[in-house]
Amino acid sequence: MSLEMENQYYRTFVGIPVRPGPGLLSLRDELMASFEKERISWVQPGLFHITLRFLGDTRTSSLSMIRETLRDVENIPPETEIHFDGIGSFGPRKGPRVIWAGFEDAELIDTLKREVDLALEKCGIPCEEFSFNAHLTLGRVRGLKDLEAYYEKLKRLSPQLKEPVLLDRMVFYRSILGSGAPRYSTLEEYPFKNK
Repeated sequence: MSLEMENQYYRTFVGIPVRPGPGLLSLRDELMASFEKERISWVQPGLFHITLRFLGDTRTSSLSMIRETLRDVENIPPETEIHFDGIGSFGPRKGPRVIWAGFEDAELIDTLKREVDLALEKCGIPCEEFSFNAHLTLGRVRGLKDLEAYYEKLKRLSPQLKEPVLLDRMVFYRSILGSGAPRYSTLEEYPFKNK
């Protein structure tokens, strides 16, 4: 392998793609309309996913080993429908950073996260030190003029999101950054078992 190839990096992560239903899309539209004067970068619905593990800059020479190790994840779950359970915000109260959608029962996601971490340890990638909170990122807050209205709107809309969503595969993604929204390419898919 050439030194040039050895020193190339891809920005990568492991996640579960999410196909949004009408309830989530409607709520997203309402949030975007309500916050149109705020500086928020909205995630495109085609990019919706639950991040299990962000790896960041990953040597291209390590990609095949990571692919193979993820194939050996022992407890790939059956495809499962779980329900959203409202929306919220991450970050300090005076400086929120992310608008997210949560899940009613995230046990499947939490279990898969642990399995992925154990698999990646075999590749020499240590487990993360911070706690995991399964969520779907809807938008990234860049700046707010009216904090009170922001929190009030999230609180009012949160009970509306109870929609089911089908989780049917895990994906090893490459994230390609550019001037606009990131683009994702699939490095490998790991289908969940059929029920």
